[in-house]
Amino acid sequence: MKYIIYSIAAALAAILAGCTETTKIGPEQPENPAYVEVSSDKLIFDSDGGIASVAVATNAGQWDYVSTGDWFAVTRRDDNTLAVEASINAGPETLTGNIVVSGEKDGTQVTATVTLVQRADRSVNLSAEGTSNCYIARTGKAYKFDATVKGNGKGDGRSEYIAAYGVGISGIAAAELLWEARNDGDKTMSREIIDGAPVYKNGYVAFSTGRSQGNAVIAVKDINGNILWSWHIWVCDDEITSHDHVNPAEQVVAQIMDRNLGALNNEPMDIDNRGMFYQWGRKDPFTPSRSPYHEDANSGNIPAYNQTNYEVGNGSGSWLLHEKALPLTTPPGNIPHSILNPMAYLQPYYSDNYNWYCASKEENIAHSDLWGAEKTIFDPCPVGYKVPGRDIWGIPSGNTSLRNGGPAEDYDENGVSEKWDWNKAEKCGRCWKHTGDYYPMVGNLYYTSINQTTHNYTSGQAFYWTCAPTPATTSADSYRQDFNENWALYQTGAHVYSAQIRCVKE
Repeated sequence: MKYIIYSIAAALAAILAGCTETTKIGPEQPENPAYVEVSSDKLIFDSDGGIASVAVATNAGQWDYVSTGDWFAVTRRDDNTLAVEASINAGPETLTGNIVVSGEKDGTQVTATVTLVQRADRSVNLSAEGTSNCYIARTGKAYKFDATVKGNGKGDGRSEYIAAYGVGISGIAAAELLWEARNDGDKTMSREIIDGAPVYKNGYVAFSTGRSQGNAVIAVKDINGNILWSWHIWVCDDEITSHDHVNPAEQVVAQIMDRNLGALNNEPMDIDNRGMFYQWGRKDPFTPSRSPYHEDANSGNIPAYNQTNYEVGNGSGSWLLHEKALPLTTPPGNIPHSILNPMAYLQPYYSDNYNWYCASKEENIAHSDLWGAEKTIFDPCPVGYKVPGRDIWGIPSGNTSLRNGGPAEDYDENGVSEKWDWNKAEKCGRCWKHTGDYYPMVGNLYYTSINQTTHNYTSGQAFYWTCAPTPATTSADSYRQDFNENWALYQTGAHVYSAQIRCVKE
């Protein structure tokens, strides 16, 4: 039996051995050709930028990449991916670039290209038709403006500022919101005028507006945090228009704005009709009182009617309303100081010199032309507008005050008088008889030690600047329209005080 088993085993072994020997092995399979592949051959970034990943697949022993374009950054990760990051494109042009991935196997070089595109900023370019110190915006929108030019980039009067500092802005490290405010000082709503932080990129400041109307100032700073320049952002959803202005000689002398600079409307008794205050010759605004209108003001300086609005919203600045100007007597005087400190109201250094700019009574210095017949880099009005000229509310002769409005008893039942250019005072303002335009009595901003108030005469008096200097040779005065419920005067005003502006077309 054992013999039979051994015989069968031997036979099976022989059969198996024969099968092994006759099995054929096919020809050796060739290796795969060299390749490098990317997960996407085109990346498109929105203007806001972002981060995207590109996976790299290759049979090369090693691979590398080269990028073309300075608006994005590439980082190689350990898992064979490239992280591509693009920052905000605040410029007007679409950006392009590429990444070329390469590898080599057995002497064969292979590549794959990723094309990169970043869309142009879809925000509205506020400076497309010219630069200025003030830009008008609406709520819930994205905007940008050219941050490389001071004001309109033109003249500077007799200040000699441009000779020393130029009209270009360089060395910008960042943009920053200094303040945002509503006229009522509502902290909650003030924080919603500018949405988020402004961004500086490629010569532009980009920002978005929130759901609240109001005013704000955005600055650009250098690497040390010094302010290089600042801009007023006037957020108003109401359409701002202009129309013929007729002077006392019944001449159309300007196309005048339908409201005060910075106002959200021109409705009598509405706190949003006030607009901003300006020291003569300065580009940066100051906020009006946050108090409601009071028809019983009677030209008095009642503290309860003059509450100061210190609101800054989400801004980084602080209001400095009792600051002294530096004792500088030669141009450009305090202009650099005022640019570094746009939230500082500059009181005169000497008590007998009512000028924030230079503590000098020399004619060519006192008459600085910081705001002039031709719009300057310090003019605070928006693109296409400027501070009004000499003959707008009167035709003055020398330094004489022109009375152009009177008390209630001088007017008929319609509030009109043949004698006066200003109609009867009512609803905390007056109307210009020749056009019917309403001008609110917003008062002014100026700290007085007697009354211990910062805002004065809110609801009871009005002050409106022109750009025109008076003929006085030793004092820094310009023509200004003032009125209350008893009188209206077209007269001289010292530059250190504040007043409103009703812009006119250039």
